[in-house]
Amino acid sequence: MQRSAALRRPDAAVRSGGDSAVARQSLACPGAKPLRERLRAMAADLVAGWKADGVPAMVRAASGLRGLAEPLVRRAGGGPEHVGWTMVTIVSEYWRERIASGPQGRRLILLPDCPAAEPRQPGDDGPPRTCGPSCGIATIWAAARDSGWAVEPTARAVAAIGSLVTGQYDGVLGVARLADLEKAFGMLPAFSLPVAAVPYEPVSPGRPSDGGCAAATAAAAIDVEWVLGLLGVAGPSVPVGDYLPLLREAAGLFSTSALGELSARLRLDGLFPERAADADRLEPLDATAAVAAEFLTRGGKFLRPFITLAAFDAVVADRDRQRDDAGATVPRDAVRAAAVAIEVFHKASLVHDDIEDADRMRYGRPTVHVERGVPAAINVGDYLVGAGYRIIAGLPGISGDCGRDLVAILSDAHVRLARGQGAELWWRDAADKRLSPAEALAIYGLKTSPAFEAAVTIGVRLAGPLGADVGPVDRYALHVGTGFQILNDLKDWAGDLENDRDAAGDLLGGRPTLMWALALERLAAADADRLAELGRAAAAAAAPDEVAAALAEARGLYEQAEVFSRAAAIVAEQRARAAAAVAACRLPRLREVLEFLLDLAVPEDAAAWAGR
Repeated sequence: MQRSAALRRPDAAVRSGGDSAVARQSLACPGAKPLRERLRAMAADLVAGWKADGVPAMVRAASGLRGLAEPLVRRAGGGPEHVGWTMVTIVSEYWRERIASGPQGRRLILLPDCPAAEPRQPGDDGPPRTCGPSCGIATIWAAARDSGWAVEPTARAVAAIGSLVTGQYDGVLGVARLADLEKAFGMLPAFSLPVAAVPYEPVSPGRPSDGGCAAATAAAAIDVEWVLGLLGVAGPSVPVGDYLPLLREAAGLFSTSALGELSARLRLDGLFPERAADADRLEPLDATAAVAAEFLTRGGKFLRPFITLAAFDAVVADRDRQRDDAGATVPRDAVRAAAVAIEVFHKASLVHDDIEDADRMRYGRPTVHVERGVPAAINVGDYLVGAGYRIIAGLPGISGDCGRDLVAILSDAHVRLARGQGAELWWRDAADKRLSPAEALAIYGLKTSPAFEAAVTIGVRLAGPLGADVGPVDRYALHVGTGFQILNDLKDWAGDLENDRDAAGDLLGGRPTLMWALALERLAAADADRLAELGRAAAAAAAPDEVAAALAEARGLYEQAEVFSRAAAIVAEQRARAAAAVAACRLPRLREVLEFLLDLAVPEDAAAWAGR
């Protein structure tokens, strides 16, 4: 039986013929929390790309999974000793939703003793030991118990796997030392059973001399909030599991069969085919629809359709509590179809953006223009734009006023997005590369924010007229979208695995970013000229070492201008402004949805990306 790719010892890989240099390193947890968070985010992006086609066959073998983990570690700035930890994280991310959404009493979490607790006596195999009321392990334990999880000490991991195989539990989450994970899970085929793991580093037993529990858990690389997320708890108040059904509903709208059924149900005359077409044997009359439908199924997080569904459900529930005639008047099929349209518009913009930015990969696959050529890809993007409006025009059970409002919302978003993208292209191709931070933020507000605003507003409008109780959705979306884009700029310096971009892809592509503007604002004229020269040199260089040298010098200039820390501060400011807009919403459930989206798009720990 193939042992778990995520949990095999690297030296075992060497003995079995693995030739990776990484395989010869010992396993270790990344010591810095920002690095762990970056690797987890990259693992999540990787797994999101598997939604359409499932787990690639290559990653079911240790060498294949390691081959995906190694570039993540390099791009995140980790060392070869972190590859094993990253492999575990990829597998855990794959099972995250399945385990977190399991039925009560059918999920097991294995917890270690708190590293700040008093040491166990020999022979003591009791429950996990905690250090006090504010103990991190105690917090996890309480959250697990309240969410219907069974809790056992990590020492019983081997028996726990047996209970999973025999059907006592539907999923197991283990917080354990890498050595214990090896013993307990090493016999499992990779991705075969719903087992997630959070490796930690052993620390000296007993209470630390200073720092207490928080310092001890940090030293052990036990991130309490991450474990709570795997449990299905986003934090102290909002369970992630509350939104899992909607997240799954949104993703489920984009299978080939679901798109075909939507087309038939709305009588859209074969807008999307009901069966996947043979990519190598497309008939000319069917090719555009087939390629467009296939691109829709490739993957992504499907966050925008989720927002539309969640906003609709929240507003209906909020307003039902305020009136006697409870119940939405718009059929659910119409809301689901509108959510599809939102994603169709987004995917259309990606097809066109990939052409304009000369990107070659999207969702782990060659972009449409690479596969089919630029003219065909332009046509596919145009088809998707038309398809989005055709879906809106065919929504069942909505009034004429509602339909006109939806078209106005979407067309306004479309126009603003095109203006923002046009500004970026004009700047990219101009000889004068001067750009102020205010101009960069204005471009972001046009390029990124309209999609968030449309996704929320469409859901709200389908639930009823847009009233003052909703709050300033436009202002909220402006700050969420802007903060989201700046975070992407910061992450760009770690690379983009999903879309196969190297680090500093925006600089290499000559795109106008806030980080560029912040650098020009602080750098002396000679240094600013040198930065522009480095961008051109790196983009034109063929040898990897030449690119790396140019980017290293460019990073130094960014650090000289304090670009990373200043950008992170602006992200925090955008988040605060978005939160203020949320506070103005008078509908409690909609407010929760907006807060959830804010946490997803612009996490509070944005500063962790600074300078990385």
